[in-house]
Amino acid sequence: MSEELEIEFKNKLTAQEYYKLLDYYNVEDKDFFEQENHYFDTALWELKMIQAGLRIRILENSGELTLKTPFNSHLLETTDYLSLAESKSLLLKNKIDSTGHVAKKLRELNIDPTTVHLIGSLKTKRFEKQTSKGLIVLDQSFYGNKTDFELEFEVKDAMTGKIDFEVFLKKHHLKKAPSQNKIVRMIKESLKTNKNQ
Repeated sequence: MSEELEIEFKNKLTAQEYYKLLDYYNVEDKDFFEQENHYFDTALWELKMIQAGLRIRILENSGELTLKTPFNSHLLETTDYLSLAESKSLLLKNKIDSTGHVAKKLRELNIDPTTVHLIGSLKTKRFEKQTSKGLIVLDQSFYGNKTDFELEFEVKDAMTGKIDFEVFLKKHHLKKAPSQNKIVRMIKESLKTNKNQ
């Protein structure tokens, strides 16, 4: 189990801006990795109502069950590490592990972990670059009928991180366009798709 404060700044990118940054970092195919995020909530959208997010993330050789909850204008991440087989088994059963730290945290929020179910999925092709200022993340995400591009900047300190992020945007001539969390974007697209059907 890990629990950590996620301090990150996000910016929507156009396809042109995204590919320009990949060129800047001389990114090759081998530098990317893929991950799948499978999001959960209750029938009453109890997590959405408190601006929390719950997901099972599938990586190449492992999985993670993570609950993100608001904490001082940032997010507190509680994660249970899973094997690939455990992750896939939970997804097949459309449930989460109800015995771990994430389930305990859900109960503290008065949410029964056995009532959550899969609400949608999102696949991301990701590039990461650790710098002296923080972790630069370039994401291309696929969900529903949509593809989008995003810059994330993960830091240890919010104040200096905000300044460094502003400097980065200016240096690369990027228009400031704050990005919503992936779960929010996925839900919006899912609701739009269902409405059009």
